[in-house]
Amino acid sequence: MTDAVSLPLRERKKAETWTALHEAAASLALKNGVEQTTVEAIAASAGVSPRTFFNYFQAKEDAILGLREPVLEASLLTPISLTADDLVGQVARLLMSVASTALGGDGRARRRRLIARDPHLGRRHMDYMVKAETLVCQGLAGLLAEDPGWAAGAAGFGPEESARMLVMISGVPIRFKITSADFDPVEGLSAETLQPSLALLHELLRKLS
Repeated sequence: MTDAVSLPLRERKKAETWTALHEAAASLALKNGVEQTTVEAIAASAGVSPRTFFNYFQAKEDAILGLREPVLEASLLTPISLTADDLVGQVARLLMSVASTALGGDGRARRRRLIARDPHLGRRHMDYMVKAETLVCQGLAGLLAEDPGWAAGAAGFGPEESARMLVMISGVPIRFKITSADFDPVEGLSAETLQPSLALLHELLRKLS
């Protein structure tokens, strides 16, 4: 069997093990609490060794929430137009896409319930969202540095600072939406449901300028 043929099988096995560990960790945490959920118990429930656990997760909190290192694919940066009127919207959608790579599994409601029960999990979740923001900042800074209209910086700040500010601004409508009373954690956030929040931000910026 060649590597090309065997690689998909290995990847499937890895995905199955990751899912088994995540499901075991989340179930044990809901049943016994985070403090009483140990790496050893998670591994035993998933049918693997504690050593194998650490090949997939850095800590039990990551397994409970289904967290993994976020990824920014180069293909996500290619469509971004720095001269478009909806640049903030483009960056907001990029943030959403990269943040979603840090969240495995389908249990949005369960994740929200776990975080509500244990604030420590919320801080761990935020750590990964910050990692996603950092990736977007780095990718956007690279685009700005290559663009004649942005490379010289703005108001005395270079591309890195400009990128960080753009990412922070673009994160506002996301936070606005997910903290709104009508936000459905099971449905999650999409480009369509984010649009009204983006429209509000644009209108406010227009009034303030």
